[in-house]
Amino acid sequence: MATATPPSPPAVIVANNMIMENETAHVLQTCRMLEAFAAIGCDVTYLWPAYDKIVPALARLPITLHPIRCQARYGKARYGEFLARLLSPLRRLAGGNSVVVTRSLGVALVGQLVSRRLVLELHRDLKAGARLAAPLLTRRVYWVGISGNLREHIISVYGVPAAQAAACHDAVDYPAFAKAEPLPAAERPRPATDTALVHLYYGTLRPERGLSLIATAAKALPDHGFVLIGGTAADVAAAHAGGLDLPNVLVLPAVAHDRIPRLLRSYDSVLLPYTRDVGTHQWMSPLKLFEALASGTPAVVSNLGPIAEVVSGEHVSFIDCDRPESLGEALTALAADPAAARKRAAAGQARALAHHTWERRARDIITLVESSGVENSGVEGR
Repeated sequence: MATATPPSPPAVIVANNMIMENETAHVLQTCRMLEAFAAIGCDVTYLWPAYDKIVPALARLPITLHPIRCQARYGKARYGEFLARLLSPLRRLAGGNSVVVTRSLGVALVGQLVSRRLVLELHRDLKAGARLAAPLLTRRVYWVGISGNLREHIISVYGVPAAQAAACHDAVDYPAFAKAEPLPAAERPRPATDTALVHLYYGTLRPERGLSLIATAAKALPDHGFVLIGGTAADVAAAHAGGLDLPNVLVLPAVAHDRIPRLLRSYDSVLLPYTRDVGTHQWMSPLKLFEALASGTPAVVSNLGPIAEVVSGEHVSFIDCDRPESLGEALTALAADPAAARKRAAAGQARALAHHTWERRARDIITLVESSGVENSGVEGR
């Protein structure tokens, strides 16, 4: 008896109102998703507002690049020009078994005019003005929320059928982080004070990211070292002025992202002390969480709702970001039982490999579209 041939993956057309010139977190995230769709067998085309420069991470991807040349460069003028120029190429490209994927409501509104299957991905709730336009989306658009909390919000607020909404957390290039070699001891940035343990924080040097929690822990634990990497020279100066000018703390400007895997593998823990002042704390799915998990470095993380969707106390050391002393307590416990910390880190690494690769995320999005059997046949009100 002949075995049925599985259907081939659909062509994927990704369109975003994003300038792809510098290796920002959002640009790299977009490149990883484009690469992941290609890795699972999709024929991928990417459309974006283009000028004279293109980030190397995009240029080397095995996909079709379709730049939309724009004159306006900023704000609403660029957005409007991009949308106006987008309809014609989308009309040519979006046919047959293709799926249009976007993180832009405007692109979704344009794309649904010509595509039978369209995915709108949100990393936070729509802004007030955009919420007024959301009812113009057809009932057959698929929605992806960056977390389970956001998926439930989409279903309840925008009336999206549960079968057409998915939670797809962020992901990680697992081999890059799991297989990175630690830096030689002489090359690892360290505070001036010699300490037995050194903890790493990397990312934006903003107060809402838990800098005050780190300062409190550093003052309480002079035998622990803290290395913070991120931001500009002005951000470094502000961090020092904000309480981090301490002998067991070293604050450095941001480094290229390709240096992060080795840095993560070079310290005793990685700190993610997010606070509720982060504007997206109820929705977020931090890239750094998945990078920390994949690295196998013990992670110390704020116990916020979207983070607890991904990991438990079996994978990370949780802290209560509402208690300033909580980070110091967690680091004291980590120092007292390093074997338990390594066990949690190993479990977190296994979880990252099993559930949070970019390829797994790409498959989840395609599964959302293909499993519901819904097709978008044109604009219709909710």
